Amino acid sequence: MEAASGDDFHGWRFVTNHAHVLETIARDPTSRLRDIALTVGVTERTVAQIISDLVAAGYLTKFREGRRNRYDVHERLPLRHPQHRHHTVGELIRFLEAPPKPNAPSGRRPRAGD
Repeated sequence: MEAASGDDFHGWRFVTNHAHVLETIARDPTSRLRDIALTVGVTERTVAQIISDLVAAGYLTKFREGRRNRYDVHERLPLRHPQHRHHTVGELIRFLEAPPKPNAPSGRRPRAGD
């Protein structure tokens, strides 16, 4: 069976929706829920819950500016998992925002006959 690493749909992913929402907000702190949902590929309700989680955990601060929200991402905070607490949210965001390296290997191992 061939790996589907280039396909858009998988049953699971290495990076969570929480990380994708955080990265999207870091890129545009005035993003609307609708825009974040479209970017991440989840519902607005899911984005609202994720933002609530991130605010409650201290990773985001939400400010009201007129009819819009603005978010501050606290990039110096450590990641939550004990195995990764030596890395910060900012490091994760920079990793997710990094452009692909030119001529980078695809990560796929050659199969017999390739």
